[in-house]
Amino acid sequence: LVEAFNRTDGRRLWEYRIDAVGPLETVHDKANLAAPSPVTDGQLVYAWFGTGQVVALDMSGKLVWQRHLGQEISPFNINWGHSSSPTLFQDTLILLCDHAPASYLLAVDKKSGKDKWKTDRGKGRQSYTTPFVVQASSGPELVVNSSERVDAYDPRNGAFLWHVGGTNQFPIPAPTFSNGVIYMTRGYRSGPYMAVRPGGRGDVSSTHVVWQVATGAPYISSLVYDGGLLYMASDVGAISVIEAETGKRLWQERVNGLFSASPVASPPASAAAVPGG
Repeated sequence: LVEAFNRTDGRRLWEYRIDAVGPLETVHDKANLAAPSPVTDGQLVYAWFGTGQVVALDMSGKLVWQRHLGQEISPFNINWGHSSSPTLFQDTLILLCDHAPASYLLAVDKKSGKDKWKTDRGKGRQSYTTPFVVQASSGPELVVNSSERVDAYDPRNGAFLWHVGGTNQFPIPAPTFSNGVIYMTRGYRSGPYMAVRPGGRGDVSSTHVVWQVATGAPYISSLVYDGGLLYMASDVGAISVIEAETGKRLWQERVNGLFSASPVASPPASAAAVPGG
């Protein structure tokens, strides 16, 4: 089910229903088969489901095109269920499918759904994260956080560019990018987090890693960058602030509750609205 609501008053504007086709895989208690977030370019809305079905709808909720990657290419089979969301890049929709039967990146024309390129990534990889496009001096790069390592590809043609980091069983967080540096966590059991400069080739562990901290990263939630600082909210209820330039932890505080969602940052409405501002 895909639904659209008026953001002013909450009225439902339209809904589109699609029958699930194929086996319904077991998912984590915190997830379901609609875990991927829909994305839009303002003309079409793209929604992807845990069966491998993907639909493109116009802004009135009418179907433009649909695909079923679980039937066309390989069954969608990943522990805890598929959760990677579609990534938009120029006129392309990029889909990451790191599953047990097959691991690949697929790029389709966003208007027609027809294949543009496909890059095989080998069997047995797992990834729950969404590919992230950054702009390097040498061109755009698509960053993928997976169980094997972190990889970067050219989003224009799927060509492999560079890799960094070792294995991490369940990568979930997505990277963030600011001032020419990629900040990312590997997830799973307080794993490592790091800062990497794009633009490398091959193994960039000794050439483009700005800093790396071996442990302490959130399992599920992504980092947020604001004003030279990185904010992290862990699944055990620890809030941390990291100096983005060095990776040094400035402070950490434990609060009530557990966190799965990613933090967001917002500037004050105006200086006048800030007490004492």
